[in-house]
Amino acid sequence: MQASIVIPVWNGASVIAECLDALYAAASDELLEVIAVDNASTDGAAALIADCYPQVRLIRQPVNLGFSGGVNRGMEAARGDLFVLLNQDCVVQPGWLTALTQAMESLPGVGIAGCTVLNADGTVNHAGAVLRRPDAWGVHRTEIGDERPRTVEFVTGAAMAIRRQTWEVVGSFDEGYYPAYYEDIDYCYRARRRGIETAYVPTAKVTHLFSSREWQADPLKHTANHHRARYRFVSKHFAPAEVQEFFDSEIATVEAESYFDQAAGRFLAARDTLRAVPDLLERRRAECLDSPSPAFYRQLMIGFADILRRSLAVAERLSRVGLIEPPEEEWRLVNERAEEERRSFADQRAEVYQQLQALQDEEQALLARFLPPSEAGPSGSRLRRWLRRWVLRPLRVLRGDELLWLTRLSSLHRSRMDLMTRLFHLHQAEMAHLHQFYTTRLAQQELRLGYDRERFERRLRLLEVLTEYEYR
Repeated sequence: MQASIVIPVWNGASVIAECLDALYAAASDELLEVIAVDNASTDGAAALIADCYPQVRLIRQPVNLGFSGGVNRGMEAARGDLFVLLNQDCVVQPGWLTALTQAMESLPGVGIAGCTVLNADGTVNHAGAVLRRPDAWGVHRTEIGDERPRTVEFVTGAAMAIRRQTWEVVGSFDEGYYPAYYEDIDYCYRARRRGIETAYVPTAKVTHLFSSREWQADPLKHTANHHRARYRFVSKHFAPAEVQEFFDSEIATVEAESYFDQAAGRFLAARDTLRAVPDLLERRRAECLDSPSPAFYRQLMIGFADILRRSLAVAERLSRVGLIEPPEEEWRLVNERAEEERRSFADQRAEVYQQLQALQDEEQALLARFLPPSEAGPSGSRLRRWLRRWVLRPLRVLRGDELLWLTRLSSLHRSRMDLMTRLFHLHQAEMAHLHQFYTTRLAQQELRLGYDRERFERRLRLLEVLTEYEYR
């Protein structure tokens, strides 16, 4: 069995030499050719391959076709009867290819085989994998067990062998999983629908350097791509009952989300999936041998629309983390206290005015008693004035009434002056209170305006981020 090694390359100048050196150092009779498909690298990876490894068949692409696109171009050009996919940052160990080809020859019902993938520190990263349900996350097993090949649910595309006959029956990789993720699971599931099994070969070992750091440069894009690929897989492979369980699980996860990139990534993934539902159902018919009903179409549309709405609300909430909201309850209490003080001042003023009116009434009564108004009329007016001045007044003076009257008038005058002073101080206190209150209100309004402005700017930034994703 002759093998064609297909390596999708994208900005792999820092690792491709180590990959190719190990590949040729471990070369065996099964190796027919090495095909490197360069996805428009900008770091000189293609030139390095062309200059230093002329034995490699280099296929240059004008644009980045993603993992699936690069694999498809390489397989279309491959001449072997076994296609072996290999990541640019994977370093093979001696005997790996022989182990793969022997396993494929001894297992006629197996059309896809995977390797033991080790981390750089020698720990096991992948020994076959299963799809966790209901949330459709791939879980890599890390127990190698015995050395006998065995069937598994799926294997990673980092190091995967596919028979030519399997390729001819199953077809090419789905390039809708762009730029990567879930295309390997999708392919294993499509093969199983056609009765073709996937096996894990423990003795075929490669070390995965995991050199890509694209997710660090743009974590939102990385997260959105991962969720979009997961949603695509669910739409193509899950039965209606499984899809409903998936939506219930996903909504619960969205509601409990505490990371902005995750919430925004789910929104972007749900939006892209909603746009692609008709194409996904067509691919489900053609690639997965299943004819979904109109009800299933509606189920997908409603479910992903719900994820979209909820994840956007959560992303908007998380975008406000660190933004201090105005203390509305505290402000309400301040306003209530200010209103109580205003009413208190009004009551005190009313009380003072009432006391002033009482003093004025008493003063008027005293004046009316001791200085009665002259009686009008043609007769007796002069006589009465004369009697008041020369008879009644001397009698009041002799009895001391006038002194008491003057003393009382003086007392009333002082009381009125005291009340006027109190009224003046009340006005001063009220004005000071009003000044403090309106100063506080102004500060509150400025704080609220600042909060509203910051919240608006954050929401605008959120919209900008979600819009910019279209062009990344």
